[in-house]
Amino acid sequence: MISYLRGKARFAKWGFLILDVNGVGYKIFVPINLNIPPDSVGREEIIEFFVHQHLREDTNDLYGFLSFQELEIFEKLISVNGVGPKVGLTIMSSADPKKIYQAIESDDLTFFCAVPGIGKKVAAKIILDLKSKISSVAEMISDNSSDDLFEALASLGYSKSNVLKIIPKIPGEICEVDEKIRWILKNLSK
Repeated sequence: MISYLRGKARFAKWGFLILDVNGVGYKIFVPINLNIPPDSVGREEIIEFFVHQHLREDTNDLYGFLSFQELEIFEKLISVNGVGPKVGLTIMSSADPKKIYQAIESDDLTFFCAVPGIGKKVAAKIILDLKSKISSVAEMISDNSSDDLFEALASLGYSKSNVLKIIPKIPGEICEVDEKIRWILKNLSK
């Protein structure tokens, strides 16, 4: 099973690239929002991918992600009945893992229904199946300031789902935890 590849991007197109690993070219399907600089394609710059190998009778496809966290959420998504790798990749292309976890935790059907190929039934199934697999908010949000933010708001009696719905709306210029708490308190009361 291929789970990691390191090499040079020789060709890139919408949704996939060819990665040269010691003279062998691997076609890897990638999220369309992948942040690989266009000028690195065809050059000697080394790129690393965490890979999911999807084997079936008629296919042997590779799906690549720049971080292990992205690979984990992709594999959780495709574990849901009705979500194949192409749909899972479309979900991964629509948002970063943190937003996907937040949508699951906050029961946000509209987030998943906005993804092409997903209807209400599959969106509900994703949320139902994966909500129990998300062990904690700390798994979703990796930076310490967000952990501090959740702890502070939880101590004030706010539910995770309310906080998860409002965190993505915090203006980008607000950086300090205490400023974020003030902003959230002001906006949660509306």
